[in-house]
Amino acid sequence: MELRHLRYFVALGEELNFTRAAERLHIAQPPLSQQIRQLEDELGVTLLQRNSRPVRLTEAGELLLARARSLLANFEAAVADTRRVGRGQAGKLAIGFVGSAMFAGLPDIIGSYRDACPDVELVLDEMLAAEIAEALRRRRIDVGFARPALLPEAGLAQRLILEEPYIAALPRAHPLAERDDIALAELSDDAFVLYPARPEPSVTGLIVAACQAAGFTPRLAQEVLHLQTAIGLIAAGVGVSLVPEAAARAQTGRGVAYVRLAAPAVTAPLTIAWREEDVSPAVQRLLDLATRWREIAPGLARRN
Repeated sequence: MELRHLRYFVALGEELNFTRAAERLHIAQPPLSQQIRQLEDELGVTLLQRNSRPVRLTEAGELLLARARSLLANFEAAVADTRRVGRGQAGKLAIGFVGSAMFAGLPDIIGSYRDACPDVELVLDEMLAAEIAEALRRRRIDVGFARPALLPEAGLAQRLILEEPYIAALPRAHPLAERDDIALAELSDDAFVLYPARPEPSVTGLIVAACQAAGFTPRLAQEVLHLQTAIGLIAAGVGVSLVPEAAARAQTGRGVAYVRLAAPAVTAPLTIAWREEDVSPAVQRLLDLATRWREIAPGLARRN
């Protein structure tokens, strides 16, 4: 039995007329009659009462008509869903991201992706940059938004989305809190609230390198895993830190002063990473939107 047998039978069962059913199927009547006979022979039952006018379905024919309609509908839905997944219009996309990406870039990109592919299920998971690399290797995520850039690795690709300035985050009572800008070296006597330095790559590595270029190695006050924790500790006077500009703009009014750094600038690169072998349309669509983000996003993206 083939799908065409079921399609032929459904057309005949709905029309109850060989001529009209053949016209609907765009075939001649004799081949239609032959196909229905073959179907009855294969099933070993009579599906039609041919001596009545109009043709009537037997009880077995009524049952097959209902089941055949359902089978064909399910098959057509499966074909349509498969095509949509193949075009990146449906399915699931797992995304890992560093927390600071939520303040610049990621919300706009995700919003555009949802508008373009509303039937793709997005699974979002916050993690450190090094964890993003591991998750990509183990196929737990499809795409990662990393800060800093991942270390070069065979099989993984990445693309720069944004080169964002770091600014100093200081307790409101800090002597430098009212300044318009400060040199990074002016924080050499302060203790820093930092993320874990290992595994690499880490934001702490970028901050330590910038401090060392300014002539000092930062002293650790507290190690944290999340930006919100760092901001809370800075507000409590535990130490100072450097944070991306967009994150600072989103955190005003929490007992923390944000002061620009004088040249040379310290930047926080944000990249999108994926498995080089992954050519799925869902991933490629997200990559395209991320690449276009500088052109379509306001403010920060256009200044960098």
